Amino acid sequence: MRTIKTIAFTSVLALSVSCTPARQEASVLFRTAEIQPETRSLLTATDIETKKTGITLAAYESGSLVASAYYTEQLEAMTLNLEQGVPYTVYALVNMGDLRSSLPVSEAGLGSLAYRIPSYTEGTASLAERGLPMAGKLDYAGGSAVIPVERLLAKVTARLSCEWTGASIREVRVCNLNCVLRPFGDGAASGGKDILSEQEFQAGTGTDSGTFVFYVPENRQGTISGITASAGKSPDKSDAVAAKKDRLTYLETVVDASGQYKGSITYRSYLGRDAVSDFEIRRNAHYVWTVRYLENGLHLDDWKHDNDLMDPSGLDIDDGWDDGGESELH
Repeated sequence: MRTIKTIAFTSVLALSVSCTPARQEASVLFRTAEIQPETRSLLTATDIETKKTGITLAAYESGSLVASAYYTEQLEAMTLNLEQGVPYTVYALVNMGDLRSSLPVSEAGLGSLAYRIPSYTEGTASLAERGLPMAGKLDYAGGSAVIPVERLLAKVTARLSCEWTGASIREVRVCNLNCVLRPFGDGAASGGKDILSEQEFQAGTGTDSGTFVFYVPENRQGTISGITASAGKSPDKSDAVAAKKDRLTYLETVVDASGQYKGSITYRSYLGRDAVSDFEIRRNAHYVWTVRYLENGLHLDDWKHDNDLMDPSGLDIDDGWDDGGESELH
């Protein structure tokens, strides 16, 4: 007779568990500027990074789905009916609703399982209501168990400073947000149809500097060769970038001017692990971008500098970046 055992599972965040470390920071190392207090993304809940509202569990035995369940209560003590003494692989899908009907019969199909983010803030299925999507798995061999999970979004901290007189940051946003996540594969937008209509947004500080925090869906777009400086990380300078521009995630900062300069300028820069050729946004990573907007780039008018300033003439050409730093994921 086969003995059926009720197994209790607990899901935990990878960032809070020592046995499953999170990825390290990716830092663009420019000069440190005096920064205003940190502001937050559209997702303003204080518990947004740890919030759990619903979990789908799936157990596979020898590559086949044998048990699944969906929980919205008692998320720290969930149960599955599994055979005692049999090895399983148990998967957890957090804050994505009831995905039992989407689970493949074969474990090999999990890499193709996709979840589309419906919205950041609109509706009961939004990230604001459900929390950040997370996923993880556990090779289960008996007893109570803890399933480590990772957030499927990255955290982006943008430390911005305008180094010219009269600058006032009006707003900052992250654009081209990928809405197609693959909990057990690589999430990457394949084109405009995979881009959310929303943008991660923060009102500006009304000063020339500030720190802004955003939550950005994984978007594994890799690297593009042939770019040798940050000025070239632009669809204006690279045909390869132009060919993928509808799927690449970027930071946009709108700055108003007063004094010598009048009007406004919008700065854009593609996110990634460096300021030159990398376009990767990886799940559960924390990217820290320190960006200086320099005065000797104020006369430029291109994709990186959407320029509506008056009388910026007589300045040397510069792309507005300090190219003395690099970005790495250590």
